[in-house]
Amino acid sequence: MTKLFALIAIFLLPASSVFGHAKGEDYIFINIKEQAIEGEFQINIDELRDKLGIGIPDLGAAETGVLTESEETVYAYIRENFSISPQGDSPYPITFTGVKVGEKIIKFVSYPFRIDAESIPDKLTIRHNMFYQGDKNHRGLLLVQYNAKTDKNYGAEHTALIFNPNNQVQDLDLKNIPGLLKLRQMIVQGMWHIWIGIDHILFLLALILPTVLVRKGAEWRPVSRPAPAVRSLLAIVTIFTLAHSITLFLAAFNIVQVGERLVESVIALSIAMVALNNIFQWVSRGSLFTIFFLGLFHGLGFASVMGNLPFRMVDLVKMVVMFNVGVELGQIAIVIALFPVLYWLRLNARYVPVVLKGGSWLLAAVGGYWFIQRALGFG
Repeated sequence: MTKLFALIAIFLLPASSVFGHAKGEDYIFINIKEQAIEGEFQINIDELRDKLGIGIPDLGAAETGVLTESEETVYAYIRENFSISPQGDSPYPITFTGVKVGEKIIKFVSYPFRIDAESIPDKLTIRHNMFYQGDKNHRGLLLVQYNAKTDKNYGAEHTALIFNPNNQVQDLDLKNIPGLLKLRQMIVQGMWHIWIGIDHILFLLALILPTVLVRKGAEWRPVSRPAPAVRSLLAIVTIFTLAHSITLFLAAFNIVQVGERLVESVIALSIAMVALNNIFQWVSRGSLFTIFFLGLFHGLGFASVMGNLPFRMVDLVKMVVMFNVGVELGQIAIVIALFPVLYWLRLNARYVPVVLKGGSWLLAAVGGYWFIQRALGFG
């Protein structure tokens, strides 16, 4: 097993961070002055290709020329789908000052702009309708860097508003710009992201399937009472929780950086490995060390998701803790929902051939397919 993962790491590990700009998001950075608003739009190159039809080649010298040639098309699109205006008044004219490819975030193109006014009011109305075409999950993040109304410098990235297809017009109070996500919201985000993370759910399911059984020689038999099954379940969940919590924190604080391709590939492989072990019993009950090792990669997956949430580095320690609490609560909810059903089904003669082995074969097939897809870059 160690050799297998070493080979995977050699071939798949790119030099990238789990944090950064996310695909499926655009960013508007603004600096509020007394008589002007300065800022820039940062747009993913894939959005320009797929939704505006701009023929941008792979990253290289030819790209700058294409972006310059197409800048008027992008300007027109932004002006049509984005506006900043005083409350109840007409939008400000937006003046663009060029185009540039990000030096550090090379998949994003920056379009600096400026808005001039006699004075900037305390409240602004922001309209964002960009890049929602055929993408109900797209988000636009408005980030304030400096605000002359409060003479406050918010640092590199302070998210003030988040837009989506269902929330396209919002007001921004320049006298009171809070952080976007509160601690309670981070708990909800953690719960939500394990619930929509089907690969994490399938991994948990593969781990839980045999907990209501006991191995007697070459046969599986149902446990006679719940206590052994609960003990086995608690051991598995505890080890998995410990493992993914460690890497979530290490990645969140940029102590550990692992390529997303490797992380997602190993997560998929973990489903197949645990499922096949349910069938062939290579290690009895699933080695807790193996679960711990694979759980480390699941934690990196959670960290990658958290890196796409619109809070960035504001109160990071509290945010990471609350996000992890949410993940654990979401995980507990999944276990509470699955375990009683499996315990009730364990006495059925078809549990072993159909639920355990049949379900494990299905999980192994799904995990194997995802592994090939992710490892070879097909999806």
